[in-house]
Amino acid sequence: MTVRLWVLSDLHLDVCPLDLAPPEHDVAVIAGDVGERLCDSVLPWLRGLRGPVVYVPGNHDFWRCTYQREVAEARELAAAAGIHLLIEGEVAVVAGVRFVGATLWTDWDLRPEERARATSDGAARAGGMRDVRRIKWRRGPGDYSAFLPRVSGSLHREQRCRIEAALAEPYAGPTVVVTHHAPHERSLRSGGWQTPLDAAYASDLSAVLEGPTAPALWIHGHIHEPRNYVVGGTRIVANPRGYVTERPERRGLPAEQEVENPAFDPALVVEV
Repeated sequence: MTVRLWVLSDLHLDVCPLDLAPPEHDVAVIAGDVGERLCDSVLPWLRGLRGPVVYVPGNHDFWRCTYQREVAEARELAAAAGIHLLIEGEVAVVAGVRFVGATLWTDWDLRPEERARATSDGAARAGGMRDVRRIKWRRGPGDYSAFLPRVSGSLHREQRCRIEAALAEPYAGPTVVVTHHAPHERSLRSGGWQTPLDAAYASDLSAVLEGPTAPALWIHGHIHEPRNYVVGGTRIVANPRGYVTERPERRGLPAEQEVENPAFDPALVVEV
């Protein structure tokens, strides 16, 4: 049986709203970054979509939040709304498809030799990612810190282990992994590593993609360009909207939109 997945990511509705006309599909799969504040804004918007929804939060969905508190509350709200919320390597079987999902923060270990040559200050790798300042990490009662690379790197290792463990379990139907961050450097904007900050966008999961338990399909977001390629036994797909900036009318010039990713397809359906 063929299952139709409506694939979207990086809608950034807090920057510019979007009216969607859903195509014919069986499951909506959204790979993160609908907008800021997962519980207050993102989950209420997801409730308005028809049919089953599989959602993996992106880094922006945790902005202006404390990570642990947001995760706990989001689990309750999503369960009550019937949304399949996959944050840290959970599994959901929907329409006969096994979905394994996690935000999969990067391990900051992409091309370590090149990064070492590019910068002598390890802290500089976080310099361009506002996650550090926009997300709070609770270390203990009343004790909070910035969302530093050592935190997201630790979350990556935990989530990757859960994804690999889930893939190792036999399943008769198709398996789809959904993450926000990318699983391979071919997803980067340049098609490969160029700067130290690229390590904040993708990790190298070639061993999973080329291994005996590789999923049929891997959907991701985070990089605001479309992707559709194959590594090992896995097709990798991304369909991000990216930022759309409204420029108001001024000085006699007409209003206009600045569209970061004109190749975004709001009706993209991928069959498995």
